[in-house]
Amino acid sequence: MTGATSTSLAFELDGRRLDCRVLRARRRTYALRVTADGVLELRVPQRLPARLLPDILQRHRRWIAGQFERRARHAAAAPGFAHGSMQRYLGDAYPLCVTNGRVQVRLQDAHLAVSVPAPEHAPTVTRALDRWYRQQALALLPARLTELAATLPWLAGRLLPPPRVVRLRARWGSCAADGRITLNLGLVLLAPPLIDYVLLHELCHLREMNHGARFYALLAAAVPDFRERQAALRHERPWRPLAA
Repeated sequence: MTGATSTSLAFELDGRRLDCRVLRARRRTYALRVTADGVLELRVPQRLPARLLPDILQRHRRWIAGQFERRARHAAAAPGFAHGSMQRYLGDAYPLCVTNGRVQVRLQDAHLAVSVPAPEHAPTVTRALDRWYRQQALALLPARLTELAATLPWLAGRLLPPPRVVRLRARWGSCAADGRITLNLGLVLLAPPLIDYVLLHELCHLREMNHGARFYALLAAAVPDFRERQAALRHERPWRPLAA
């Protein structure tokens, strides 16, 4: 936003004080948002009178409260990334070791070691971990999907399109009608038998695009203990290191 000027405006919401960042720029309308680092931000036209700003915030106080409540719920459900916190990878838990230095994440001496320039800044640590988990997912999941596909007789000789590996809010994976499989990058937190179950589940959909009796017959042939793995998976949830 070239030419924008920034000021701060105190705002009281449900008995607590919030500082709203006000950005003035060449625009016709105002826009209100809560930034990724939790700052309430109001963008307004350069010539909008200052006396109108509190009215804008009051008008949208219910929306503002809802945004902060949503962030609080997410923070309560998301894992912490403080030094010493336990982080999961392939079903195992590793203590997080956060140090100062150039950005680097690696498994080292039974720790998940994270080096960042600002180790006290939680979003910086979170972004570094997010990139690392994504890298692991891209390295592991497509290759494992190919390996498992080669064990299924109904896929013999079939060339599969590469899977999409992305963040999914509520699913571990999906299979589209065109045969393209999508996998949740959070799968790399799970134990390998659960990862294989999800991948084989989606591969079975390449033959049966439903959850009928023939689908479960295919799944049982590929994963004889699929019910046990399915039950274990119900205790897990798709998880994303980043809030956004």
